[in-house]
Amino acid sequence: MNILSGKHGTLALVTLAAVVFTLALTFATLELPLRLGSWLAGYFPDINPAIEPDRVEEFVRQVRPLGYACLALIIVLIFAGFVTRKRNLSLLGSAAFFLPTFGYFFASMFFLAGLGIVRVPFIPFWDSPVQLIKLGDIVYLPYMATVYPFWLAGIDVRVAAAWVTVGLGLFIFIFGTITWFYGKTQKLQTINFWIYRYSRHPQYLGFIIWSYGVMLIAAQQPVVRGGENPGASLPWLLSSLAVICVALAEEISMSKADRENYGKYRSGPPFLFQVPSWMTYVLTLPVRIFLGKPEPETGREVAAVFFIYAVIYMLLSLPFVLLNWPPGLGWSDWPAYVLN
Repeated sequence: MNILSGKHGTLALVTLAAVVFTLALTFATLELPLRLGSWLAGYFPDINPAIEPDRVEEFVRQVRPLGYACLALIIVLIFAGFVTRKRNLSLLGSAAFFLPTFGYFFASMFFLAGLGIVRVPFIPFWDSPVQLIKLGDIVYLPYMATVYPFWLAGIDVRVAAAWVTVGLGLFIFIFGTITWFYGKTQKLQTINFWIYRYSRHPQYLGFIIWSYGVMLIAAQQPVVRGGENPGASLPWLLSSLAVICVALAEEISMSKADRENYGKYRSGPPFLFQVPSWMTYVLTLPVRIFLGKPEPETGREVAAVFFIYAVIYMLLSLPFVLLNWPPGLGWSDWPAYVLN
């Protein structure tokens, strides 16, 4: 039976559902942070660290235990989801890791004012002599490679690059959602048509690209005098690693549930997107070294993969932390400060 023939009504319905869902996500990205920030400003007012350092220190001291508790809970959720095979727990932990990024959308003197309070889970990374929150800055390399050549030519594409990334992620996400919904209405256990011919996990890919764009927007927020914007690379890195590991866990389940069909399907499309074979080899080398196999086969091994890659990318980001780079006001000003 040709799944692409007939049933236009079903296809129209799932398309509408996917569009509505994506529009809701877009609304949440753009509007909800502003409204929530305005409401929270009444409970967490702005404090100028240059004028009232004692109040800032007192407030941080009070919320520090909450920050450590939240961070521990998020990590437990992610690992518990992998070990118990309840992937929704890991996805919830991933969302909680990324949520603090929206705290950057409210420029303030004090980084926990208004919506900034959602950045509490990352107090353990701020509460140190160096900016450990920058331990994910290695992920800015694609952004740097994109915008820097234009900047040298006198063209500023930083904002455009961020919003194009958001739009691309939403497009992939909605196309993946439409394809998945339509495949399920046809009672297919393995979805292998449309965008699934080019990515085995298009929705997760769409989310990762969308969230990367949101991270860039957060990093570009202007810094109020006396405030700081160290960027949101670490929340994005940990959130994305969790999503990728959820996709790995799903592949394990799908291979067991539909071994023959899914096995054939896996030999075609790439895991997320097509990359050169040498790059695939390099990216998967840590798994082969630490696990002695090309990919994880159990929930515990998936949890180990998350930990391994988190450590690797944080170590790769150490030069950004130790050199306090970029200089000046950080990513919100880069590369202007570098060239001045």
